Amino acid sequence: MSKINNNGIWESSRFIGPEFKDAIRLQQKEIKRISKPILDEQEVYEISASLSQSQMYKKTILITLFNEYQPRMITGIVTRSKQSEFRIDSVDPFNGVEDWQWICYKDVLKAELSKEWTEDEMVDP
Repeated sequence: MSKINNNGIWESSRFIGPEFKDAIRLQQKEIKRISKPILDEQEVYEISASLSQSQMYKKTILITLFNEYQPRMITGIVTRSKQSEFRIDSVDPFNGVEDWQWICYKDVLKAELSKEWTEDEMVDP
């Protein structure tokens, strides 16, 4: 059974048991896992200010959220906030469906207000 075929592969090495296949997939997934960066005080302040301005002035914001394998981005308007989370309303760019979700502040890595408006527009009437 340990005979080499024309393709140079051992006949007995062609089969990988399901438990080994799952273990290999899990190991490959773990290699891609990223750790959550620690934000400094200035970054936390800027995120907080951007989220606040989005809610106050109903302006679009781009939020980058931590995910174990790849950061996730959401665009929308902050409509409500609680002590540990906020609600962002968004519209799917492909089908126009409106949606909303609650996001924990601790998951936010970056928050950028839309470039479509200037700080002069933020002055209260």
